[in-house]
Amino acid sequence: MLVVDDDERALRSIAAVLSADVDVVTCSSAEHALKLLEARRFHLVCSDFLMPGMKGDELLRRVSGMSVYTSCLLVTGADEYIRSMSGSHNYVILKPFDPDRLIGIVLQLSRLAEMKRSVHSMTDSLGSSGPTGAAAGGEMVSCEAPDAGSPPDSAPAPPTSRLGARAAAGSTARGPELTRADPAAPGAPGRSCR
Repeated sequence: MLVVDDDERALRSIAAVLSADVDVVTCSSAEHALKLLEARRFHLVCSDFLMPGMKGDELLRRVSGMSVYTSCLLVTGADEYIRSMSGSHNYVILKPFDPDRLIGIVLQLSRLAEMKRSVHSMTDSLGSSGPTGAAAGGEMVSCEAPDAGSPPDSAPAPPTSRLGARAAAGSTARGPELTRADPAAPGAPGRSCR
């Protein structure tokens, strides 16, 4: 990931917090960040808002317009940004922040970038294999919902993911949940554990 901040102390602090979990490259200006982005790919750009020259929100606007998807995170405590953030489309974390929260957000945004790039790559592969999408032996599958009157092709998959288990349980609570079978009752539905 690329971290951009004109304050050297803040730059070192953020890099120290994140370096155990992700590869961190730092720079002190938006202009330098754009040059680095031309030379290599990053999953995430994390920028301060108030910097001399180009502000962080302008940098992230330019990053989001690049051809390769890169997640963007704005780190700020600037009152000027907070007052004007109603039209913002950036992920934002306000200073002072909890280091564990920053790590969690950075990991999620990095995964998001990786997934979006994978989907883009797969879409390109399918698009280049012709109208059927089966040039490499693959099978084209429709993802459209069936008509209401027609029977489903197969039964829905059991809720094995956290999101699927939460949806099946009707839970709207946020946070990690686990689903597992109750060993005391074979065949019993899964239960949620916190």
